[in-house]
Amino acid sequence: MRVLIIGLGGISQVFRNWPERTLGQALVRAGHDVSAITYRQPESPHLGLVARRETIDGIDVRRVKPEFFLARELIAALNAIPLPDVAHLMHPRNVLAWQAVRWLKQRGVPIVWTWLGPYHDRWLVDDRERPYETVPHPEHLIYTPGALLRRTLANRRPRDNWRNYAIHAPLRQVDAFIPCSRHEADVLGTMGFGDRPMTITPLWLDMDFMHGPAPALQLPLTRPIIPYIGQLTIRKCYDMVVDAMPGVVKRYPQASFVFVTHNPEQRQNLQRMAEDRGVAANLHFLGTISEEEKLALLRASDALPFPSRYEGFGLPILEGMAAGTPVISTDIPVVNELIRDGEDGILIPYDDVGALEAALLRVLDDSELRERLADGGKRAIAERFNPRALVEQVVEAYKQV
Repeated sequence: MRVLIIGLGGISQVFRNWPERTLGQALVRAGHDVSAITYRQPESPHLGLVARRETIDGIDVRRVKPEFFLARELIAALNAIPLPDVAHLMHPRNVLAWQAVRWLKQRGVPIVWTWLGPYHDRWLVDDRERPYETVPHPEHLIYTPGALLRRTLANRRPRDNWRNYAIHAPLRQVDAFIPCSRHEADVLGTMGFGDRPMTITPLWLDMDFMHGPAPALQLPLTRPIIPYIGQLTIRKCYDMVVDAMPGVVKRYPQASFVFVTHNPEQRQNLQRMAEDRGVAANLHFLGTISEEEKLALLRASDALPFPSRYEGFGLPILEGMAAGTPVISTDIPVVNELIRDGEDGILIPYDDVGALEAALLRVLDDSELRERLADGGKRAIAERFNPRALVEQVVEAYKQV
């Protein structure tokens, strides 16, 4: 089968577990011919999205300028590849979808879509950093030219309305959805797509890499080692981790809290918070590190706090499980589909710093608990997030359309 993946920047030599790459990798290993068209982002070379074309894990990757309407580079890339049997679009804010879906439909190519987090959509929720504290607004989404005209006459915001329309109108052309969670499937239902075929399939990891070698940890860290992996945003709860640090440091004065991120926008605030709480000496900011270094860090860590106010999925949870690091996260939709509390991780209440601190101390104090959670995480990866089994579900969904 010839499969075309259209995503954002998700196939890169830099990041091993981005969804487009692991999907394409598994499809290639299953014997399929895979091409991908994704964003080209030369302004961010650390993401590895500069080359216009390269082959990664057997995937023919072409990168184009992300544009809604003219999209000349996108059209040229579509014309340059063999006509696919199926196209798999990914992400809710995929600006390539507007022109790509029109091109594909004109040629009779069926389309499936994995949205990877409906509440990343700024028209659907009032606050993407704290979406569960507000009510979603599916009625705000624009799907048709008539609705676009009415909305523009009503609010006089033509540019914003055009973007709303261009993001959401392609969804009406989708033949089937492959949500990455039950929550995503439910939200798509509230948006009016409950009549479309849906195959709920979670994401997975490059397990050859996760089980492979990693360099010795070179950092001068003292135990316990507690990493934060994710963007420095309110949604990702870096503030909660800093707020939990004093209680942990009181019991473990040598604790090393290690912050890894490719989005350091709020680093100054992070540092200020640590200084205000008297734990700056325990904070180690690494910023962007290689995937191999991250794997080495996870394997050396004693616990992975991953509190969150919203997750489209939560790949660091799977990375922690695969590395044998006990994971602590928030009992919110999607996350509570990944973690079975007390078996392969610990779930804490939403926005509860005290519960995060208590869970960290509980894991650090109890070696038997750490071992049980680590074993449970590895078992979950093998049983519930197995790439071969999950890609079979995806291929079956392709066949249905």
